[in-house]
Amino acid sequence: MKENFSEYKILVVGAGVMGRSIAQVFAAKGLTVYLTDLKEDYLKKAMQENDAAIDILIENGMADESYRDAVHRNIHTMTNDGIPSIGKEADIAFEVIYEDKGAKREIYKLLSDSCREDCILASNTSGMDIFSVVDDVITHPERLIITHWFNPPHLMKLIEVVCGEKTSEETVAATRGLLEYAGKKPAVLRHFIPGFIVNRIATVINRELYYMVEQGWVTAEDAENAIRYTDGLRFGFEGPLALWDFVGLQIPMTVAKDVLPSLCNATDGIPLGEKLIAEGKTGVRAGEGMLTYPSVDEYVEKRSRRIIQMTKILDEYDREDSHYA
Repeated sequence: MKENFSEYKILVVGAGVMGRSIAQVFAAKGLTVYLTDLKEDYLKKAMQENDAAIDILIENGMADESYRDAVHRNIHTMTNDGIPSIGKEADIAFEVIYEDKGAKREIYKLLSDSCREDCILASNTSGMDIFSVVDDVITHPERLIITHWFNPPHLMKLIEVVCGEKTSEETVAATRGLLEYAGKKPAVLRHFIPGFIVNRIATVINRELYYMVEQGWVTAEDAENAIRYTDGLRFGFEGPLALWDFVGLQIPMTVAKDVLPSLCNATDGIPLGEKLIAEGKTGVRAGEGMLTYPSVDEYVEKRSRRIIQMTKILDEYDREDSHYA
């Protein structure tokens, strides 16, 4: 594995919402990126969507036309059948296809056959135990790792890096280093567990909020605001562990003794969520979930702009904190 991350060549398999944005991240840093998918039409659409995303970055002062030029210059698109021709050049391959075990196995067999033995194989799966799914179709499983990006990858800084039992320390170090080189904040999970870090905690929080709404104790709107205007305000500069440290552990530990016995501890699903799905209220793209969304496109654009604004603030905090490191 190369030590100089500026020399890495990146293969991204899957040009959907996540894959094309991941390709954008590395291309903007000047790295050569091969972006592949099943059809040329998918690739053409991916580059158009990248351009639209870059437009928003430029409008908000987070990029300029040289950023766009770098993305266009460094991303090379091809269909998946071209992987054998460029596989040996890749230092890391990000698999970003849909969550189907059969499709994953097929892609990893192709990557294992096409790439060098030291090429890192990184899955963007959000929950699949990729290690057990493809263990028998790849060689050198010590190079297999999960890199779980968040949507949209070119804006969201966190990437969960999840290790399998056979993942080597060299693979972990190289993956972390490359992601940091690209300006991301990797969080390493040393053992595969369902939900990783973020979705695991999100499930706990939403199970309780859905339960409280279902019981009629609070409205969805008030529950949302309760989090937005407390933890939502603080967590950008002070995570939940630091918050309890700030409060003083005696207080939250005492509160926990009363709270824990009263929490929802259901392990077979979230009934209110299942009810909403049955009613077709599946979230933003349906126009309604727990909350309502009159315009999907407007909400998606507003969300991206707000992530940009919050990212600017967090970048300033990072610069400030670096002075005390």
